[in-house]
Amino acid sequence: MFRLRKFILTWLLFTTLLFAFEIDPFNPNASLVENFSTNCLQMTQSQQMLKAYLMIGLNSNFQNPKKNLARAIVDYDRRAHQVHDYFFKRLTEKDKAARDAFDKAMQLWQESKKMLEQKPTQQNALKIKKNLLEMINHLLAGTKPLATPDLELISLTGKLCRKPVEITNDYLMRIWGIKIPRYEEEVAKIIKNFHKNLKTLSANRLNNNESLTLLKKAQRQFMFFEIMYRSKTRFIPHLLSKKADDNFLIIRKIKKIYKAQAQKDM
Repeated sequence: MFRLRKFILTWLLFTTLLFAFEIDPFNPNASLVENFSTNCLQMTQSQQMLKAYLMIGLNSNFQNPKKNLARAIVDYDRRAHQVHDYFFKRLTEKDKAARDAFDKAMQLWQESKKMLEQKPTQQNALKIKKNLLEMINHLLAGTKPLATPDLELISLTGKLCRKPVEITNDYLMRIWGIKIPRYEEEVAKIIKNFHKNLKTLSANRLNNNESLTLLKKAQRQFMFFEIMYRSKTRFIPHLLSKKADDNFLIIRKIKKIYKAQAQKDM
């Protein structure tokens, strides 16, 4: 019995460490491809922080969301400023709209950061959700003048990565008792967007056999979220969180393949 209990505790610790999100450091000397990818990662990991915030609000200890969120906020904030400064220097005076977009993204992050640091409330959860989705749009707009077709595809992997987290966050909010305006319409749109992006990525020239296999795996994984959305059964929070993290790891592998190919072409 003792050995079994020890095995279970070890397994839980392993899965916690495996799926807890890490904020990768920013390298200002890296290539545009790499830092463009990091900007996309900012968008996805903002949704992961919201997920951790919601898990705290639901009193879930799965993956130690309180500890992970506290660490992530500090690292994310540092990287947000570095990403902002990196692209700001590369945008010219004629790219004023893009520069303004990065400034607006930073303002939304700073406002959200204050709420993420506080004890979770339902009202703040909705505000953070709204802020971060707006921030993502500004981060996309900020890099638009520098985007090449290959970089646009890398950006598209970010969208594929975020959709399961967004569905998860909406579901967690509903479990918490938060009413989301036009919930069904919003989730249906997310599902449609995922399949549209998946189709585009499956047909692009940066693919190899490994990335195509991973895209099919991501498609199969996404079926869980579609079933979850339509099911009358209530899903437990930590299962949703783990499934969203599983997808994140799959898409990161795809993005790595695309980055390597894009680097060769630049």
